[in-house]
Amino acid sequence: MQEEIKSYPVSKYLTSIKNLITNQVPSVWIHGVLTQMTERGNMIYLNLAEFVKDDVKPVATLPLYIFKSDYSLLKKKLASLPTPFELKEQLKVNLLIQADFYIPYGKFQSKVIDIDPAYTLGELAITREAILKKLRTEGLLRKNAELPFPSLPLHIGLITGEKTAAYRDFCSQLKESPFAFQITEAFARMQGNETENSILEALGKLRSFPDIDVVCIIRGGGAKTDLNYFDSEALCRAIALYPTPVLTGIGHEIDQSLVDVVAWFACITPTACAKFIVERVEGSWIKVQEMAFNIKNRIQMRIPREKEKLHYIQKTFFYNASKTVIREKERLLQFQSILKKEPLRYFKIEKEILQRFQLGLKNGSGKILNLEKAKFEILNAKIALSDPKSILKKGYSLTLNQEGKVIRHANELSPGNKIKTRFYDSTIDSVVS
Repeated sequence: MQEEIKSYPVSKYLTSIKNLITNQVPSVWIHGVLTQMTERGNMIYLNLAEFVKDDVKPVATLPLYIFKSDYSLLKKKLASLPTPFELKEQLKVNLLIQADFYIPYGKFQSKVIDIDPAYTLGELAITREAILKKLRTEGLLRKNAELPFPSLPLHIGLITGEKTAAYRDFCSQLKESPFAFQITEAFARMQGNETENSILEALGKLRSFPDIDVVCIIRGGGAKTDLNYFDSEALCRAIALYPTPVLTGIGHEIDQSLVDVVAWFACITPTACAKFIVERVEGSWIKVQEMAFNIKNRIQMRIPREKEKLHYIQKTFFYNASKTVIREKERLLQFQSILKKEPLRYFKIEKEILQRFQLGLKNGSGKILNLEKAKFEILNAKIALSDPKSILKKGYSLTLNQEGKVIRHANELSPGNKIKTRFYDSTIDSVVS
């Protein structure tokens, strides 16, 4: 008879695996990078990954979970540290975990029991120093502070949480001043994992307002753990390379974030940030008043001197004008005397010239007429000599063909041609043989 096959239900099999894991695998400390944190119901789910240098793909990933009540206790523990921090994605941590197995899905996962703050604080300090060193090497640490600060920063670009106490305090401080400030808001998340991207988007939005004089990044006091979000390298680079001076008012009197380090100036609170701007405008206004006062004093001191100069110029002008009038009167009298004498002399000279012309016309017209008559007779004689009849009269003859054209050369004739020879007193017809 065949032996019966022993079989188990899935739940019993998975339960035995869970018991094996929980009983045989001890609690251990493991370290890695938190790559995911998700809150679902009463649970917080995390992923802890291991990376090798210069590779963004994890070589191993471990799913973790912790009850929300235990997570709250863990947060209080971290917040009570001299240098508090908060668990967030991309943070390096060293966790005490207990291996576990989730029966409904047959999934291996581990439970977070505790955390080693010293490990994370050391990594945070190393990361912070590495960012500072990189920014210093690239010349970005005080690049924004090298920008000239406007004398009248009246247009403010404001990055803060919407409807927060920090926003109200900042705006109230500016409104209470006697100056007409203009505020352009770009609201952002000022705590939590979205802080970095939210502030970067706000900085990008304010770039579209080229007339903004200064940008202020402010938030209320809040938990000290929230300061870690302002140690972002991306935020530091964005502020360092921003074309407008950036002020910060993060809200912590003792601790300073990396964003405070790279800003043009770091204020303690949002109110202090607003006061700083008001004081800058007041300083410029005082300088303007001092300049106006100095100008007024100089004008008042100069007016008597200018009056004396004007009086002297006036006196000199009248004196010179009187001399000029007298001199011009004398010249006018001289011209008047000349005008009385000169016309008679000019008239006499022109009269003599006219008389000479009259005498010349009288004596010279006959001579001119005889000369022109002689020229005409000579021309008439030349014309008479050129007459063909006169030439024929001298013994010459003129030979014509049948058409009456003059024959000038013998080769123009052929035997049998009839020709006509004209003499002065007769004409003879002939035939060429």
